[in-house]
Amino acid sequence: MKARIGVIGAGIYGTKILKAFSFAAKMGDIELVALADLKEEVVQQQAKAFGIKGYLDYKEMLRQEKLDAVAIVTPDFLHREITLEAAQHGVHVLVQKPLDTSTEGGLDMIQAARQNNIMLFVDFHKRFDPGHMQLKNDIKRGKLGKIQYGYAFMEDQIVVPSVWFKNWAQHSSPAWFLGIHFYDLIYWLLESKPTRVYATATKDKLIGMGIDTYDSIQAKFEFENGTQFSMDSSWILPDGFPSIVNQGIRLVGSDGISEVDSQDRGMLSAFESEPTAIVLNPFAALEVERPFYGLAPQGYTFESMLYFTKLVGLLKNGMKLEQLEGAYPNGEEALVSTRMCEAVHQSVETGQIITL
Repeated sequence: MKARIGVIGAGIYGTKILKAFSFAAKMGDIELVALADLKEEVVQQQAKAFGIKGYLDYKEMLRQEKLDAVAIVTPDFLHREITLEAAQHGVHVLVQKPLDTSTEGGLDMIQAARQNNIMLFVDFHKRFDPGHMQLKNDIKRGKLGKIQYGYAFMEDQIVVPSVWFKNWAQHSSPAWFLGIHFYDLIYWLLESKPTRVYATATKDKLIGMGIDTYDSIQAKFEFENGTQFSMDSSWILPDGFPSIVNQGIRLVGSDGISEVDSQDRGMLSAFESEPTAIVLNPFAALEVERPFYGLAPQGYTFESMLYFTKLVGLLKNGMKLEQLEGAYPNGEEALVSTRMCEAVHQSVETGQIITL
């Protein structure tokens, strides 16, 4: 039996989800049934493009469509409300990072998932990057020795908060939107929980544009295993920067060093129609033509989404949820990075070192 899946939120990233699920449907893994979005023109356009039903009210979609699973691709602060509604319908959930923008909200989501026996899968796709997977393997094999310190950065072009998400950027920050990717990644790599954090931040550029949020946030974490880790996040890179996101990570241990440069991975293009050269991350998201199936999404952003469809298929065909324990980024794991991000903002606001 094929699982029936819907999507809530059909904007920029929702389109990626729809492409991934549409391909999974073409491959015979699932049925992509419906989408919901608040904007009527988006619903009409996307429903037509993907050949599925469209709803302006996600609650109506959940009532009408008898879904097995749903992907939640909305602004961060709406994750809790929609997840609780989906859980009441017994629908498995793929929710974008972060789990929620508060520990309390995250705990509510975890409790709802447990009570209704649904999978709560958090889309931390950095775990699916082959470079990061190799780094984890090297750590587990002891090739780096005892990890002493590390550093990561993730930065977006200013178009992201000022144009793409202008209507809700004030409810987020570069830490919630970007930094949390690497907060989760380092927790996953180290398999150790954070104990303390000190953070600083700057408000200047965006608030001058009428968007009340931080330009950049810098955080220094300590972990139970003794690792010291620094993370910089910002979303004010000029639009002329040759990719939407700039990112990388490095770890230094007693016996080795490892760096993953997610920015310069060997693909560059320049076209008359584009204002600047474009640096592509082929590991992240590509669409390639496959005979018969058409455009096929590839890369770790899509891999995370497609992995969710595989797990939902297993559950649809008799596998028990407890059999998948440890096989995906669940709510309990995601709550760690939510707490980290909360503590980062608390440190910024108080100027104090915060104990987690």
